[in-house]
Amino acid sequence: MRTAIERLVESFRAWKEPRDGLTNNPFRLACSLEEGAPDAEISAARSGVELPAELEEFWTQSRSARLFEDVDYGQWGLRILAPEQSLDRTAAERRDRPDDIHATDLVVGEFLGDHELLVLALDEEARGVLIALPLYPRVDWYRAGATLGDFLERYLDAVGEKFWE
Repeated sequence: MRTAIERLVESFRAWKEPRDGLTNNPFRLACSLEEGAPDAEISAARSGVELPAELEEFWTQSRSARLFEDVDYGQWGLRILAPEQSLDRTAAERRDRPDDIHATDLVVGEFLGDHELLVLALDEEARGVLIALPLYPRVDWYRAGATLGDFLERYLDAVGEKFWE
C-alpha cells in the first residue's frame, strides 16, 4: 500500500510536461523530480538533526525536486532541497537570521523568483510548515501547513499558487 508521500510524489511526477492556463498564473508550469537519495545521504543529514519521517520519505522518493516551476523564465515554483543542501541552507540562514531561524528549524525548500523559504519548524510547541519571508521577522511569516505532507497536498491542489497568502 502506498503512503501519502508516495502518492504526492507520483502526482508531481505526472506534471513533467509543461501546462498552462490552469490557474490565474500566467506561466507554463512543470514539475521535475530527481530519483531518490541514497540511504547514506539521508543518514548523513540525520546526524544531529531529528528529521520528520515525511521528509525522509520524500527524500527516499526524490532527492530534490522543482515543483510547478515556470519553465520559460524560472521565476515561479518551489525547489525542494536535497538533504545536504537543506542542512547547508539551514546553517547559512541561522548565521544570517539568528532571531528568526530557530535551532529546531530546517530549511527544506526555496521559492523561485522571490526568495521565500520553506521551513519546517520542528519545535514541539510550534511544529508546522512556515513560509519564511526575506525581509520580515518570524512573527510575520505564514503558517502553510501542519506537516510537510499537508503542505505538499495543498500546494498540489493549488497548482503551485501561494495558497497561504
